[in-house]
Amino acid sequence: MVKSRIGALFFLIFSAYYFYKSYDIHLLNGAYYDAMTARTFPFYLGILGMGVSLLILIFSFIKIDTDDLLDMEKLKTYEFKKAVYFVLSMVFYGYTIRSLGFVISTTIFLIIGFKILEEKSWKTIILTSLGVSVVFWLLLTKLLGIYVENGVIFEYFLGAQS
Repeated sequence: MVKSRIGALFFLIFSAYYFYKSYDIHLLNGAYYDAMTARTFPFYLGILGMGVSLLILIFSFIKIDTDDLLDMEKLKTYEFKKAVYFVLSMVFYGYTIRSLGFVISTTIFLIIGFKILEEKSWKTIILTSLGVSVVFWLLLTKLLGIYVENGVIFEYFLGAQS
């Protein structure tokens, strides 16, 4: 139960911050009265995240739990090292998405994530990472009509950089 409480608390804080930052997303002129804007998905995702984390937190207190919140033996079983690696890879992803583009950055991020989770098969890692990145890019650009950054490196090789 302690794991679920700590996880739910972190997820609640993250979701609340994500919800708060969704109001900082700039809208195009005239988009304020549209049903779907750039803020819609982050707004509802933040609300959903807060709701789920609150439910997990509430249900973790309903069942009587004798574990101490800061039990050192339990804390030693958590894989904080992997969590730090994931945070660092997310920071890397955020800094490279503009220069490398969505598909390349997302593929690299997913490959790093698979290696952090100790996946052994390179074939599975590459095919899944590239497949997810390309399919998600196609859904965003072709189906939903959302502009996704091509990347400075892509524009440089095409000669589109001014």
